[in-house]
Amino acid sequence: MLTACSSDSGSSTQTTVALPTGHYEGPISYQGTELRVALDLREVAPGKLQADVSFPQVPGLEFEATRLKYQEPQLQLEQGVGGISLQAVREGDFLRGLLSWDSVRTDFVWARRGEAAPRPFREETLALRSAAGAQASRLLVPDDTVTRHAAVALVAQPQTLAAAQTRAAYLARRGFVTLIVTVATPAAPSDSGAYRAIGTALSALRRHSAVDSGRVGYWVRGSLAPQVAAVASQVKPAAFLVMEAAPAATREQAAVYLPLSRQRVPVLALYAGLDTTTDVRESARRLRTTLGYRSGSQVRIYPQAGPEFLQRGRLSPDGQWQWPKPAEGYWEGLVEWLRQRGK
Repeated sequence: MLTACSSDSGSSTQTTVALPTGHYEGPISYQGTELRVALDLREVAPGKLQADVSFPQVPGLEFEATRLKYQEPQLQLEQGVGGISLQAVREGDFLRGLLSWDSVRTDFVWARRGEAAPRPFREETLALRSAAGAQASRLLVPDDTVTRHAAVALVAQPQTLAAAQTRAAYLARRGFVTLIVTVATPAAPSDSGAYRAIGTALSALRRHSAVDSGRVGYWVRGSLAPQVAAVASQVKPAAFLVMEAAPAATREQAAVYLPLSRQRVPVLALYAGLDTTTDVRESARRLRTTLGYRSGSQVRIYPQAGPEFLQRGRLSPDGQWQWPKPAEGYWEGLVEWLRQRGK
């Protein structure tokens, strides 16, 4: 519990400090261009805050703070390593501070506009047990009237966990049950521990009471794609597979994904054009040949996007500052493709 101390006749007394919960709104400005920001702060346990940041003008940039600290009157929060961060001082119903975003540093003053709305999903812990051991994984279930939802198991390594968390929350807000499962980098392509953990996640989702067992698939980014593809194309295949930056630049790498085509597993393969972690053009070309267009499989490249499928902030030809934004069509295309697979 956060406390403030005062002196009374030489003795100390403690007074509980109310946390700065609520819905805050206001602009940030850089080189003459403003962008509206909304911050929702909720007390989820005594003395524990939860924070969501969104940008009403730019859907798809919203995030939940992974690091959050409040010590009266100072608030600090971060999106994650290398992401957006802010430091603020509470002044009554206002937050005054500094927001850092890539190379941009900008002052702000945001006003409290009422109570923070609850998240449109509930969070559960799902125990995943396999021969490789037990793991407590984060499960997000939409708070809506749908009895059975399509579901996505987001398989992440430590270096892709932040991306998985962002996508899990975004999809849960739009009606998908999402499960985040972390897997260590496999020691070899045939690492059985990784296979078991990935398969256990799909089985656990299929058994959950809020999930339609026939509409469960995977999301994965980077070097784990071959392992996830192998599990997704087994005897009882996944309903779909979303891969970001999947390595497929050589004939041998691309051959790993052939079973997906044979099992008719729909695949959405996404590449960011400015991502230097993989050979984007060659991987996309080979995957198109390997997967074909059966069952709605697609391979998409977002030319001006970095690894996080964001276009960096820049000056337009007329000298106006353009704030960072998601690659055009990335989020809308992902949600629409998943909904088509869930029909």
